Amino acid sequence: GWSLFVATPLCALLVAATSGIALLPPLAAADAPNLVGAYMSGFTGFVANWFFMFLLGSIFGQLMEDSGAADAIAAAVMRRLGASHAALAVVLACAILTYGGVSLFVVAFSVYPAALALFRAADLPRRFIPAALAFGSVTFTMTSAGSPEIQNWIPIPYLGTTPWAASLVTAIVMAVSGQLWLGWMLKRAKARGERFEAREGDPGELRSDLPPLWAALLPTLVVLGVSFALHGPLGVSALIVALLAGCGAVALLCLRTLR
Repeated sequence: GWSLFVATPLCALLVAATSGIALLPPLAAADAPNLVGAYMSGFTGFVANWFFMFLLGSIFGQLMEDSGAADAIAAAVMRRLGASHAALAVVLACAILTYGGVSLFVVAFSVYPAALALFRAADLPRRFIPAALAFGSVTFTMTSAGSPEIQNWIPIPYLGTTPWAASLVTAIVMAVSGQLWLGWMLKRAKARGERFEAREGDPGELRSDLPPLWAALLPTLVVLGVSFALHGPLGVSALIVALLAGCGAVALLCLRTLR
C-alpha cells in the first residue's frame, strides 16, 4: 500500500547501506558509485526509455474502456461460454484483452461487472473473482510470445531478444495448469458450502451502447500486427507506433460509442 516514490528509495537505501555504497556524491571515493547518483540515473533512464510506451498504453486502454470496446469483448466471451464455465470465461476475456495490448488495470475494471454477473448466475464464491482476473491478465498473457504488454518488451534491449522470444509452450502450460488449479479450488469451496454473496453497491449491468465485436477486436489486432511487422526495423520503438495505431483504430471504429 505504499507509494513507489517512497518504497523504492527506501529499498535502494537498504541495498546501499548493506553494500558499502556511499549515500551522497561528496562521500563517495573517486569513480565509486553513490546512492543518489546511481538511483536517479537509473530512475530517469527508465522514464526516458519507456515514458511514451506507458503513456500510449494508458491512452489506448482508456479509449478501449471509454468506447465500450473492452466491455464488448468481455461480454462476447462470457456470453458464449456462459455461467457453467464462469471462471474460464473471466480468464479468457482478460487474456484476450491483455494480449491485445490493453492495460491490465483497464482489463480488471472492464471485466469485473460481467464477471460478477457470471459468478452470481453460477453461484460461485465471489472471493475467486480477483483470482480469475489476475490469472487471465498478469500471468500467461503478460509475458507470452508476441504480447504487447510493457513487461514483455522491457527485457528486449538488455537480452537482445524479440517480443516473440518467450515460449508459447510455457504460456500454454501456465494457462492449462492454472485453470485446472482454479477449477479445483472452486470445487473445494463449493463442496464446503460456499456460495455467492451479493453486496450493497455491486455494479449493475454492462452499458447497452457497445460497439460491434469486430470493431472492438480490430484495434487489439492492429496493435499486435504493427508491433510484429515493425519490430525488425524499429526495435522497441515499434511498440510506440503500434499503440498509436491502436489508439487511432479505436477512435475511428468506435467513435459512435466513445464517451
